[in-house]
Amino acid sequence: MTTTKPSEVEAVEETERKYTAEANRELPDISGLPGVETLVDDRVELSAQYYDTRDLRLLRAGITLRRREGGDDAGWHLKLPSGIDTRTELRFPLGDDTGTPPPELLGLLRGVRRGLPVELAALLTTSRRRIRATAVDGTVLAEIVVDDVVAVRAADDGQVQWREIEVELGADGSKHPDGAGLLDAVDDRLAAEGIERSPSPSKLHRVLGDLIPGDPEVGGPAGYLRDYLATELRELELTDIGVRRAAPDSVHSMRKAARRARSALQTYAGDLHLDETAVEELRWLGRRLSPSRDLEVQWERLLDRVAEIAVEAHREPAKARIDEYFSRQSEIAETEAVAALDSDRYLQMLVTLDALIEDLTAARGASRKERRAETRELTGSLEHLAKKVSKRVRAVGDAATTDERDALMHRARKGAKRMRYAIEVIRPLHPKRAGRALDHFDAFQDLLGEFQDSVVAREHLLDIVSEQGHAAESSFGLGIAYQHEVLLGEAQAVHLDDAWKEALRAAKPLWK
Repeated sequence: MTTTKPSEVEAVEETERKYTAEANRELPDISGLPGVETLVDDRVELSAQYYDTRDLRLLRAGITLRRREGGDDAGWHLKLPSGIDTRTELRFPLGDDTGTPPPELLGLLRGVRRGLPVELAALLTTSRRRIRATAVDGTVLAEIVVDDVVAVRAADDGQVQWREIEVELGADGSKHPDGAGLLDAVDDRLAAEGIERSPSPSKLHRVLGDLIPGDPEVGGPAGYLRDYLATELRELELTDIGVRRAAPDSVHSMRKAARRARSALQTYAGDLHLDETAVEELRWLGRRLSPSRDLEVQWERLLDRVAEIAVEAHREPAKARIDEYFSRQSEIAETEAVAALDSDRYLQMLVTLDALIEDLTAARGASRKERRAETRELTGSLEHLAKKVSKRVRAVGDAATTDERDALMHRARKGAKRMRYAIEVIRPLHPKRAGRALDHFDAFQDLLGEFQDSVVAREHLLDIVSEQGHAAESSFGLGIAYQHEVLLGEAQAVHLDDAWKEALRAAKPLWK
């Protein structure tokens, strides 16, 4: 499997808005836009081949893969969701004209594709009128374009034609003081002429969107769990791409999605009579991702601790040793994380989650009486989980040694996390009650998370100090950081009982 290195792909953030327009609709007057000095008008002819799996897995995930010719950015483009009106576009050179997507991009999409091949999904030709809005300093703030599009669907040779308007911030437009409000200014001009936002997020969606089944409305407990798992599975797919291209915070987001899905299944699968195979597989994935994420957190944490050392002669050598230690370990951990995503076991886990979501979708035929019974079972499972966490918290106070206390605090933390995610699943049942409970659980998790981070930080510091061949100044600085972590951990531990009582009190209305 070819894994794409970050240096091989150009990543560009795109912020754009699309609008519907009748075939003969002209662009309204856009002169006098705020911050715009000149409008440069030209025309561009574009052609693009779009690729997807036969069941349109990329499009369903909000992703497009195309080979475009013409314009300033000819090449292979992989567009990924990134936020409201924003997508991340990964660009790769055109290469030969065989029409075969580069293995580097297919490697990034392995999880979303479930390992399936891609094939031609649609051909689009676009005749574009482009107006570049530039500031007085020459910066291209935005491009306002009118596209006449002709699309042919590969599945049935059906042809679609339409006109649309796009407004896209220039590469430096979002950073420019005159660029921030330009999208809204153009939006106001278009709205005044009755031109509305397009319901389709992309051209390809307009061509093939009718082939994608809509999200079913599944009521009751089965629906709560289905929607929760579907959301986390989508997050797994997108963060998978981020991990492969070493995007910031992607390992953390992926591990969190795996943990959420696992905790939800672990708590409620029995109540809904579901196959629990995925629980262990999600745990396996989390363990493969944990070293990379934990090292990232600890590296930043310990650098912050060392920065607090007053004497520079101790601070700088300690910082150098921390950087050396974590850079070496992080490279190994990142390689192992990507290897897990390239494994057949990972693909099978995704397929298993697909099947679980399908099973929960089929459960929409349950009677109202059966749904009421399932609801009682779910809230009963939450209450049972709360009792287990209470028991773990009490055990912390009975610990005979500091090491035993630390281990028991970690068990309490894991139980509380599982309970928090279980509350998220049934939030539609009691939105306000669940919201109040989650606020308290966030505070409780912050306390436990800070404590656990201090424990792990001390372990790393001891490992670093034990390495041979380093100056005494750096060891002295690391010793100061170690003592800081001891004090931070103790400060969190003394608040455990009170913090848990508040969280439990807020959660009880969910099952009382």
